[in-house]
Amino acid sequence: MKSKNLLTQITDLESALNNFSFEELTTEEASRLKRSFDTFKHELEARIWGITPEQPETDEEQEKNRESHLIAKVSHEVRTPLNGIMGFADLLKEGDLNPAQQQQVDAILSASRSLLDIINELLEYSKLEAGSEEFKEVSFNFHNLIREVSYLCETLIVDKKITLEVTTDPEIPPFLLGDPSKLTQVLLNLLGNAIKFSDRGKVVLETRLDRIERGKAHLKFRITDTGIGIPGEDLNHIFDAFRQAGQHTFSKYGGAGLGLSIVKQIVDRLGGTISVQSEVNKGTRFDMTLIYEVGQEEKVLKEDRNKTPEKDLRSLNVLVFEDNPLNQWLIKKRLRNWGCSFFVTEHAVEGLKILEEEQVHLVFMDLHMPVVDGYEITRRIRASENPRISGVPVIALTADFSVHDREKAAADGINDFILKPYTPQELLDKLMEYGFPDSRKSASTPNPNKPESPGPTPEPNFQIDLTGMLEDCMGEVDMLEELISLFKGNVLEFTGRAKLHLKNQDTEQLRFAAHKMKSGLAMVQAENLLILVRQIQDHCQNDPNYERMQYLFDRFVQEYPMVECTLDRELMRLKKEN
Repeated sequence: MKSKNLLTQITDLESALNNFSFEELTTEEASRLKRSFDTFKHELEARIWGITPEQPETDEEQEKNRESHLIAKVSHEVRTPLNGIMGFADLLKEGDLNPAQQQQVDAILSASRSLLDIINELLEYSKLEAGSEEFKEVSFNFHNLIREVSYLCETLIVDKKITLEVTTDPEIPPFLLGDPSKLTQVLLNLLGNAIKFSDRGKVVLETRLDRIERGKAHLKFRITDTGIGIPGEDLNHIFDAFRQAGQHTFSKYGGAGLGLSIVKQIVDRLGGTISVQSEVNKGTRFDMTLIYEVGQEEKVLKEDRNKTPEKDLRSLNVLVFEDNPLNQWLIKKRLRNWGCSFFVTEHAVEGLKILEEEQVHLVFMDLHMPVVDGYEITRRIRASENPRISGVPVIALTADFSVHDREKAAADGINDFILKPYTPQELLDKLMEYGFPDSRKSASTPNPNKPESPGPTPEPNFQIDLTGMLEDCMGEVDMLEELISLFKGNVLEFTGRAKLHLKNQDTEQLRFAAHKMKSGLAMVQAENLLILVRQIQDHCQNDPNYERMQYLFDRFVQEYPMVECTLDRELMRLKKEN
């Protein structure tokens, strides 16, 4: 009874305080008083009812949320035009430029990537601050991850007299359970800084197993360099946001001052520790500890090692919802170059009508459009009574995609997403992955009792139309002929290097050679060869089966002469017509 009377008095007091706040206090004072009263009321209710209600946000939490929303909003608004800038610069780079123009385009792309890095850091910092950053829990190959990080860091050493030394404890279990992307991000940030701030000497990454306890591996990481070092007065705030070791550091090296703050927050979220020691002009050392559960190999295997569909992109009909004119033009250019049929619109009604009248295989959906947004359009697609429409894959095009957005997208029926600004390869990957669901389904359900064979490979299809490339060359056949000549040279280089790397079983160099070859094959629409090269690259990354890779390479060598002959015949046709 006493509890009931107390709650009645609290309710009366709340009503009186509301009247008092409205009549006597400013808006800020009233808000502060209400938050204080709510805290008191919730704690009292918890005592009486034995529950733990959600606590109201403090001023600091509200400020962090406002900051997070602001950064996310600015990030989206900047990413959209940046996507157009980088896309057009990429297209321009593919043309016939003189050395000065090439240098200017490279400068545009370099500046755009720097701006994108800053935007990405701001966005990730805001997500970590708000606690909305997603941390995965998957099994991954630790030793492969270290090798990949080392390879990437080697590419950062340009015109510097430094060496990168990597030592990995062989006792560390090969497979661990956690988020490999976050570990990669932390190591790349620390090693990248070490390389950036060192002009000579060496950068060293050491990883060792401290102990395995109750199925968990306790790992120690040490990153040392012989760089410029950090002054003692700056060490105490080196992990703070927007702080760098002096103004001269920003002037010479740039950056937003968020890298180490993000590293610290990720390490904290992973339950680890990180510390730093440094001496000016002698170098810096970071010590980090992380704990991972020991994983199993089968958890890291992909459901479908050869998920690349063996079909021609020219058979695809693609619907694009996009309201930005620059991005509309850009995605049209890409789809046209790959031979896809496409429809581009910013209107929900028009797009839904296209779905009813046309056989659409894939939808790219800009989530933030005026009038009706991408979420609502997707809900309407999924609600269709026509299974052909309701089952079409929908890929989101967005400048930001948080954990909340991912959950909302999944609930509304969105299959996957691409972050703006996206590369041509990212767009192509989604086309190949989602454009042919039948072949993907059949490939992902292998017979476990059947012995592994070289696997399916595409039937040769050598119909090539260079009309789109001729348009990109402004109708100049001579320019197109020069591009084809460069492509042939790239193929010769690839076959020579791939043969050597296969002989030496050098998967890293073979993967790099295959990666370089893909853009040229996509450019000339040699889809069958592109599929073979993508499968070689996939094996290098996930399953170094040299017998299978040799088979794929031999198919490439056998089929290329027919592709070259088709290219020459198509080029001759265009010469006669122009």
